[in-house]
Amino acid sequence: MHAIGTPLITNSDGTKFGKSEGNAIWLDASMTSPYAFYQFWLNTDDADVLKRLRIFTFLTRAQLERLETAVANEPFKREAQRALAWDVTTLVHGEAATAAAIAAAEALFGQGELSALDATTLESALRELPHTTAPPGTPIAQLLVDTGLASSLAAARRSVVEGGVSLNNVRVDDDESVLDATALMHGMAVLRRGKKTLAGVFVD
Repeated sequence: MHAIGTPLITNSDGTKFGKSEGNAIWLDASMTSPYAFYQFWLNTDDADVLKRLRIFTFLTRAQLERLETAVANEPFKREAQRALAWDVTTLVHGEAATAAAIAAAEALFGQGELSALDATTLESALRELPHTTAPPGTPIAQLLVDTGLASSLAAARRSVVEGGVSLNNVRVDDDESVLDATALMHGMAVLRRGKKTLAGVFVD
């Protein structure tokens, strides 16, 4: 098993590359899932992405220059980060695993089909989010509190009433709704509050 990063490579803020809150990014999929691996590279800062592209990919000079222009002119598109994440994850885990990681991210944020994800990919993605374990029948409002998506049951119920909560990309309409076993995928569920605040639910 090998970890990415050495003390000789640092981020723009001076911290050691390859470390996140003291945890290494591992090449072994059992230590760092392909989903988490892809997300690590995708979240590279603009200030670091070009350096990492030069070190960790085999892109041509022309490709690097084009991505450098993209970072300067349209950083919000994160084209360089996506190229970095794709190339390094594919090199380590293969194209199929990389495609699955991208599909998982798209599905989590409502741009793809959650039902198309296999159990391993879905679990890997949800483990990277705030998550909880609960039995069927647990109130959705309680799950929002347990995962940190709401500060209190009152706030959780208010979010449901306002139409801001969904389970597996299906809106929850009733603030008395409970976790329904028939709504689960591979014994798991994606809980969302608002557009981008997500959590995972695992059934015990």
